[in-house]
Amino acid sequence: MATHPTDTKQDLEKILQEWDNPGQAVIPMFHYFMERENYVSPEALELIGQITGFSQSDLLGVGTFYQYFSFHKEGRHIIRVCLATPCVYCGGKGLLSALQKELGIGLDETTPDGVFSLKPAQCVGQCHEAPTLVIDTNIHNNVTPGEIPALLKQYREGKVSPQPAVPMGPPLVNEPVVFTGLKAKETLWIDRYESAGGYAMLREIMAAKDRTRIMNEIESSGLSGRGGGAFPMAPKLKNVMKNPKPHYVVANADEGEPGTFKDRYIMERDPHSFIEGMILASYAIDADAGYIYLREEYPHSYQILLKALDEARAKGYLGKNILGTGWDYDIRIYRGGGAYICGEDSSLLNSLEGKRGTPRNKPPRLSDIGLWKKPTDVNNVETFAAIPRILKEGGAWYKSLGDEKSAGTKLFCLSGNIRRPGIYEVPLGATLRHLIEELGGGVPEGRKFKAVLPAGSASSMLYPVQMDMALDYPTVKAAGAFLGAASLIVMDDSVCMVDLAFWMSGFYHHESCGQCTPCRDGTEDIHEVLQKIVMGEGELSHLEFIKSLGEYMRTASICGLGTSAPNIPISSIEHFEEEWREHILDHRCRTGICSMSRKKLVDFPVRRSRGLLADLPLFHPQEG
Repeated sequence: MATHPTDTKQDLEKILQEWDNPGQAVIPMFHYFMERENYVSPEALELIGQITGFSQSDLLGVGTFYQYFSFHKEGRHIIRVCLATPCVYCGGKGLLSALQKELGIGLDETTPDGVFSLKPAQCVGQCHEAPTLVIDTNIHNNVTPGEIPALLKQYREGKVSPQPAVPMGPPLVNEPVVFTGLKAKETLWIDRYESAGGYAMLREIMAAKDRTRIMNEIESSGLSGRGGGAFPMAPKLKNVMKNPKPHYVVANADEGEPGTFKDRYIMERDPHSFIEGMILASYAIDADAGYIYLREEYPHSYQILLKALDEARAKGYLGKNILGTGWDYDIRIYRGGGAYICGEDSSLLNSLEGKRGTPRNKPPRLSDIGLWKKPTDVNNVETFAAIPRILKEGGAWYKSLGDEKSAGTKLFCLSGNIRRPGIYEVPLGATLRHLIEELGGGVPEGRKFKAVLPAGSASSMLYPVQMDMALDYPTVKAAGAFLGAASLIVMDDSVCMVDLAFWMSGFYHHESCGQCTPCRDGTEDIHEVLQKIVMGEGELSHLEFIKSLGEYMRTASICGLGTSAPNIPISSIEHFEEEWREHILDHRCRTGICSMSRKKLVDFPVRRSRGLLADLPLFHPQEG
């Protein structure tokens, strides 16, 4: 039911007061209307403009950047089918076809009765239970095409309620070392967290007002960023400290890399370890405010974090004069709008300021000029969540858990063609064989291990000859790949490596922010060439074109999206050239995945603005 206009205006004015300036309030206002009406109407846009002072063109310039915001009327229920790599290789394409057949529509269309709209999703963090689709905020995992008619019937008849905010998926598979809370089947709320020793380090350090101890232990632990960059945390904190105040701390919870779901596990199962770690890091640098930038695709995490933050405030761990120290500090959650690029730290800060999430040129470093052009520490959820245990056991203890090249443990996400998918805590330096065969159980029976993506879609592949490689940051980098967030997508011999490159090129073309020419045009050109190859229209010269253009993108792109985009196509060509030649010369795909025909092509949805018209270019995979 639509809110009365007077109430709506009051609600928007309240949102305006909650944020630092009108620009930062715009994205929360978009969320307000999406939650109530499934789109931002022209009337809503006009009202937002009146309250914030922004023109409609300015508002649309921000809003259409994010794929979760719609500016034309949608169905009563919005279905988002995950098209990221783990879901695609576990039946995602078949799920999409079943949805289209049952609904009679393509992507970005609405059924004639106005009940359902069908949209793509680029990883919803349920990779170990793929394939996945999301209806409204309800997450449905391991869905088969045969289940689609009955599931949609339930929604049509109004028999489905919003899911409760509980952890999704089974607990951590192996025995934890640092992240003991991940063995819980339910959320560890503050009473249980404190009974297990939670917040004890925060109370002890604040009683002594010992900021130096926090910094010393983090430095001696060798803790580095766990979101992909692996940059040591202590130097970032020290650089913020040396700059004039105000200081900000931002948690990057925009976990959008396909195959990655570790941060979601922390936020849903053990949120207070993350919150305590963030408070400790903030106290170390005398931060003035903290923000959690959370991806829109995590509705359960959002509700759980809201409650956990309220619990921390009620206990005096957040707010004014925390534990009698005279230090005022609070943490707020800022939800994104669905943009892979916002996982990049500077893009995230631009989005947090209420802008389009485009990356910044570096230097300057964010620890010098970050949020609101002030010194800012940005770190990953897993990084912050390790800090309480480091303070309890000591930095030397944590460092000893890894090998001589990389300190500590790492949460590894296993998905794809693997018998025991899930989340594992493993010491850095363990071998690829240990992770895939001993912990993950290897590939399904009757198949052969072909390759693994060690960092979701971002890295070049690792291969069977590298099974005894140590999984630490320098070793993987020396092999021409990188570990990133340790989201391992395992592939067996049922996977076509040309199709993998094609699908990944579509993903990057869709997710490019379009700011820099090498990435904007490069992702489009590579995808168009790969499209020709999988349709049976490729030429051998295309292979050199992909390599040449890819090297240019690696050199000239502003951020990691553009430099990473060509990694999978290039490594696939280098290590599986025979498959590429079969596609080009013999017009044959040995797995039968590639259509080798224009008529049968199933393509990734193209990147486009979520504009004002409902009849924008549509996507219709052909049957037969």
